[in-house]
Amino acid sequence: MEDKKNLEAELKKTGKNLKTKDRALKALVKCNKALVNASEESDLLNKICQIIVETAGYRLAWVGYAEKDEKKSVRPVGQAGYEDGYLEKVNVTWAKTGKPQGPIGKAIRTGKPSIMKNIGSVPLYAPWREEAVKRGYASSIALPLKDKRKTFGALNIYAQDPDAFDSGEVNLLKELADVLAYGIISLRVLSAQKQSEKETKSTLKKLRGALGGTIQVVESIVEEKDPYTAGHQRRSTDLARSIAKEMGLSSDQIDAIRMAGSIHDIGKISIPTEVLSKPTPLTDAEFELIKKHPHVGYDILKNIDFPWRVAEIVLQHHEKLNGSGYPRGLKNGQILIEARVLGVADVVEAMSSHRPYRPARGKKKALEEIKKNKGTLFEPQAVDACVKLIAEKGYKFKQY
Repeated sequence: MEDKKNLEAELKKTGKNLKTKDRALKALVKCNKALVNASEESDLLNKICQIIVETAGYRLAWVGYAEKDEKKSVRPVGQAGYEDGYLEKVNVTWAKTGKPQGPIGKAIRTGKPSIMKNIGSVPLYAPWREEAVKRGYASSIALPLKDKRKTFGALNIYAQDPDAFDSGEVNLLKELADVLAYGIISLRVLSAQKQSEKETKSTLKKLRGALGGTIQVVESIVEEKDPYTAGHQRRSTDLARSIAKEMGLSSDQIDAIRMAGSIHDIGKISIPTEVLSKPTPLTDAEFELIKKHPHVGYDILKNIDFPWRVAEIVLQHHEKLNGSGYPRGLKNGQILIEARVLGVADVVEAMSSHRPYRPARGKKKALEEIKKNKGTLFEPQAVDACVKLIAEKGYKFKQY
């Protein structure tokens, strides 16, 4: 009986953690869109805080810049949520003094996230405790905003529950803070119009790197939800890129495949874990649920202003040339070439790898499958390129 209670408690905790991460992930995706569309620094700061509060469900979010005045004060520059004069009363500083230092000052001084698990019971927070508790703040996290190695401010988030920030959620919020920092720096550089062409390219590279980092976090969340397919997205992506190169596709098309492939199963976050990890064949109803993941992925990605048609590729990667695929039943030229390439790679990797309900079938069986259905289900050029890579050039899947 005790074991059952412990199991139920653990499952409840796991479900809560996944729900929290899902909210944080959605906030991260929306923040990327806000970053792409931002033109003014103040608007960006307030928009990011608004997304954090409204999408992720936190009590308060605010951004403070580290001033170089005598008191080394932290100046609020953007906020959203229930604040009610709190920022005026707490007089936050990042100076190293004999007085207790809260998480914000600590984050700015150390350049590392600082978490207050239970504001009401931590002596360190005594100078601010009364005002915080009065407004329903039970825990908080301060995330440094950096320009290279220099910390210029902090993103501060307050939750209404104690111990609200687990490790997975912290990783997502760190990524969000990094994206915000890059956005602030980029807007400053662009508004000043003083950077050289080289500096402009460097800034854009940083923004693209931030987007790439976000994609990696998204990828890790999918794999955490479905441990049996750990590495599947990366292996499928690597094979798809190799196929695309063998076919002679353009660098833009290859980049699109790389980006879409690395998150093509993002829609699986909406599918119950017990279905994804089921050790027996799926029922018809369960398979119908699985078939929704391309559309869920599309809905998550469609409003992000990627340089490529990433959302459409994710939506179409299970379509087949004869119209028997899903979710739209597209045919031949209706399917993007990038999705057709990814579809071949996805099938070959899946058949070559272990699944909960069956052992790996191996590359030989996988190649037989795509050759048998070449021109019917699968893009002929992609099939030929895949067979050549594996059978003739000795392509091997990387281990992740």
